[in-house]
Amino acid sequence: MTIKDIMPIPDLLACRRLLCVQPHPDDNEVGAGATIARLARAGCEVTYLTVTDGSKGSRDPGAVPADLARQRRAETEKAAALLGVRSCRFLDIEDGSYPDARGLCRAIAGAIRELRPDFVLCCDPFLPYEVHPDHRGVGMATMEACFFAANPHFIALPETAAAAWDVSGIALHTSAAPNTYVDVTATWELKFKALAAHESQFPPAALAQYRVYFDFKAAGYSIAAGYSAAAGYSIAAGYSVAAGYSVAAGYAVAAGCGAASAVAPGAARAEAFKVLSPLHIHSNVDTQSC
Repeated sequence: MTIKDIMPIPDLLACRRLLCVQPHPDDNEVGAGATIARLARAGCEVTYLTVTDGSKGSRDPGAVPADLARQRRAETEKAAALLGVRSCRFLDIEDGSYPDARGLCRAIAGAIRELRPDFVLCCDPFLPYEVHPDHRGVGMATMEACFFAANPHFIALPETAAAAWDVSGIALHTSAAPNTYVDVTATWELKFKALAAHESQFPPAALAQYRVYFDFKAAGYSIAAGYSAAAGYSIAAGYSVAAGYSVAAGYAVAAGCGAASAVAPGAARAEAFKVLSPLHIHSNVDTQSC
């Protein structure tokens, strides 16, 4: 018997209602765009909740934050539609403003109670070396909200009559410790169509550069996972993708770094997640290794 027998990892592909919480208007597509598209194609009802307005997402000193915020909202809706997302919600908190952690948790918990998702998806707040406060703060607030939304004594925002709700699973993308790999070969190109919709963030030349990295990582995840075509994904058996592996496509990974010399056209792609149940996110010494 292992810890996974006692506390199984929830099945992300069985999700029928998904809430995707993102710090900024493009984070869902960056971390999980192809998986979101796969789930939507399978009939999953997907909702986006964007926390900040994205108004600081430019290094152009002449950019007007209010104008950029409006543009990025439109880009979010366009990208979401391409992936099959059912609806988009916005908290419109100022980008990079270090929002109040308690208030943010209450707002996300309110959305969970209203929408009653099976799974909640967000960026991993425990990613080593992550310096952006929005990513750390929103990721942690989302995990806290998943925990507290099930407690009828916890006051969510808005203070409505929505009943407490217990999610089945939390999927953390952009994780250094993934335990679940989703085969997204069939929806991989949709991810990049959705990313291209964020014109303020990914002009063609920049997106082409990012694509080299995304292709590299996704092909590596696919090889490392060793999933079967029938199952479509695999729960990792305690190994680390960063340990080093070689790929028939013609490149190698050493300690998770390096440049891809080539990724074969049509090669399999996977996106990686740390998937947890509510039992894993409070007073559990085994969560890090599960």
